[in-house]
Amino acid sequence: MFSKKLGLALVTVMFFLATAAFIMGKPPHKDARIYPIVSKYAPFVVENGLGGLKIKRKDDPNFKEEPDAVNFYKRLQFLEQEWAKNHLQLKGMELLIMDNNQSIIKRVPLNTQSEKRFVIEYYGVGK
Repeated sequence: MFSKKLGLALVTVMFFLATAAFIMGKPPHKDARIYPIVSKYAPFVVENGLGGLKIKRKDDPNFKEEPDAVNFYKRLQFLEQEWAKNHLQLKGMELLIMDNNQSIIKRVPLNTQSEKRFVIEYYGVGK
């Protein structure tokens, strides 16, 4: 009933789609030193639930997003960039983390140009 060519074509298409979904859903690179420091002050928390990953806010119990697996990390990065517009500032080789009143709560020295590039590219700060 099915020819071998049709079966091979279906397997090839399924493999291609699975690979494309994996590549699209891959999280962006996060600096191993800077990202954990900033995430302590960012209001977003990632939780693992039965339905998949969820994004919640520490300061708003009503906020909960459950983007699909392909768009999850893009949505998280977008939310972190929106937060960073008002809470992160880049001054030379130093990252300033501020609270809602624009008071500096943490100064993070950037040791390398790679760390500075990460802050600019991931958070959109200093563009």
